[in-house]
Amino acid sequence: MKRFQIWWLKFCCFLTGYNFYILSNCSEVSTQKVKKYTAALLIVTTIWAFVGFCFCNTYMKIGVFGSILGALISVFIIVQIERQILLSGKTNRGLKITRIGLAVLMSIIGSLIVDQIIFKDDIDKTKMASNQDQVNSLMPGRTKQISDQIADLNSAVQKKENERRELLDDINKNPTKQIVETTSGNTPVTKTSLDSANRLITSTTLTRTVTKFVKTIPNPKVDQLQPIDNQLKLLNDQKIAKENVLLSLKALLEKEVGSKIGFLDELGIMFSILQKSTIAATVYIIWLMFFLLLELLILIAKSNESESDYDKTIQKQMDIHLRKIELL
Repeated sequence: MKRFQIWWLKFCCFLTGYNFYILSNCSEVSTQKVKKYTAALLIVTTIWAFVGFCFCNTYMKIGVFGSILGALISVFIIVQIERQILLSGKTNRGLKITRIGLAVLMSIIGSLIVDQIIFKDDIDKTKMASNQDQVNSLMPGRTKQISDQIADLNSAVQKKENERRELLDDINKNPTKQIVETTSGNTPVTKTSLDSANRLITSTTLTRTVTKFVKTIPNPKVDQLQPIDNQLKLLNDQKIAKENVLLSLKALLEKEVGSKIGFLDELGIMFSILQKSTIAATVYIIWLMFFLLLELLILIAKSNESESDYDKTIQKQMDIHLRKIELL
């Protein structure tokens, strides 16, 4: 039990910034004071850890681990702010005003986030009507855009079908084509004649001859049909996809608008709820005052307490060090 008290006191000193070794030699009054400050800090940090986690998870959408990191950052900031009061020997007027200003701002932020969580169902109901208005405003523009794309695809399909029809007409009229192939070569020609002595003389000469062949082949335009058919299939698939999008456009827009949770949008909806409902406004004021008093808890406790032997020990150590510096 005693070991647990020692570790708990060390944790209190770590959280508040007090020196454990100095505090362990002080009276029980100083120890109780540190424990009291720790209790107040734990209340404040727990609330802000919850607020930080909810804000990061709901609006920043950084996942569970990211939200836990955001909660730890919130706790770290709160501890450092409270230490400005706890570790100051005397809370001067400027520090008090600054801390009160921070308390007001932080209480407003905290109460807004908490109220958005509390009024979530009411906000969702109001947001459904707002989302429907957004869908109705987006529908004409999106419908025209997709309809124009379908019209362009229909025009392209019609053009390709005309091209295919012309090819088929030509193929039906001329299923085959005749190609004239020409070959040439040298043909030897032998001639005989008598000379002046009536002797027979034979001579051979090369004569160039040209031969023409007529070849019948299928119409080459048949090979152009397959690429056109492939293009028509691709265009028709795109047109069907666009038509399906057009048919389910309203559902897609509702899903798109509903999936985007905006902090400012929900904030505006919440303020409209507060203006219309006195009960909601009362709940908001209660949370605002709760956060404000919670933020000022340590400042009020610190301002109304007299110096403890821990504070006097710290002051005495400073006086001794200053005296050493003077002697040096």
